[in-house]
This record gives sequence, C-alpha cells and structure tokens, in this order.
Amino acid sequence: MIDEKFIKDLEEILNGQLDPTLFPFKKGNSIRIGKYIVRSSNDSHKVFDCETNTMVADLFSKSAAVALAKTLAKGYCPKSTIINIDKEIQKHFNDCVFYKNTLSTSTDTIRKDITAVRLDISKEKTSSARRELDKYIYSS
Repeated sequence: MIDEKFIKDLEEILNGQLDPTLFPFKKGNSIRIGKYIVRSSNDSHKVFDCETNTMVADLFSKSAAVALAKTLAKGYCPKSTIINIDKEIQKHFNDCVFYKNTLSTSTDTIRKDITAVRLDISKEKTSSARRELDKYIYSS
C-alpha cells in the first residue's frame, strides 16, 4: 500500500521546476554538474567549464572538485575557500603517508609513540576538512 502523502510529494517533485545542478551524473572518468565537468586522473581532479572550454581549477581531492563544480553551477562560488580546504587535505594526507612510513620503519619506541599521535591528529584534520567540503556538496 502506497501512502497518499508519498504520492503527493512525488507529484510535487515531478511537476515542479527541477534544478539540473541537483542531479550530477557520472560518465566515464568524469562527473557532470550543470555546465561544469570534473575529470579525474591519477594525481589530480580538474574542473572544467564546458561553455567557455576552460579549466577552472586543478585540485587534489575529488571531494573538493565536486564541491567547487556544484557551487559554481549554483552561482555561488567560494573558490578560494574550497581551494584552501583542498590544500589542507593534501597537506595532512601527505603527512599521514609520512607518519605511516615512519611507524613501519622506526625501531625507537618513543619515536613510534610520537608519530602515532601525530598520525591521529593528521587523520582527524583530514576528516574535518572533508566534512567541511561535504557542507558545500550536500547543501541545497
């Protein structure tokens, strides 16, 4: 049995004006959001404007690229803020790689303890920055 409220809500969605930027879609190695496209390679994620055929930004994380494309498609663009968050993610990600290598190669227990604490801090800062990007991605 289908709830009447559900049917009414679905009809409102289908009959209302839908914003195409709310529905990103993936095709091959790219994600299209409005007139913007995010292309991923091995080491970076590039955001392109399809109308002007220009690259808007070259970012480290896919989350930052999607957040930038979505905010640009909506007309609201805190570009420098998103780029700064992406740089923070890149820094702490690289720190995590370094700390993991130090943990696996070091024999000094004090160094391992200090490195483990630093690794936890960098992981938390990376997660915090990704949550900040999620606010741009999932906001309506």
